[in-house]
Amino acid sequence: MKISCKIIEDLLPLYIDEVCSEESKKLIEEHLSECSQCNEKLNRMKLGYVPEQEREQNLAEAEFMRNLSKKWNKKLLFATLKGIISTLIFVVVILLIMYLFIDIRIV
Repeated sequence: MKISCKIIEDLLPLYIDEVCSEESKKLIEEHLSECSQCNEKLNRMKLGYVPEQEREQNLAEAEFMRNLSKKWNKKLLFATLKGIISTLIFVVVILLIMYLFIDIRIV
């Protein structure tokens, strides 16, 4: 059975990680024995080769995620500070009300 190189290319990561089914493994090995281009891709994948274009795209995505993470951390810190300040103000107001109107003294 003739399988397209695109399908084999999609299955190669599963083949490398040894998580594909036996049927898929046989089909991939059969295809690799006949196709030098896919065999070359397999070897590059095993070596961890990433084409320059993909590497640049990965770096750009990583930079975007890093910046997004910084923004989220700043917003999280700001929200935490607002919560702490709001709680302190609430406690002070309650204690003030208790002191002025209920005549409860806090030692």
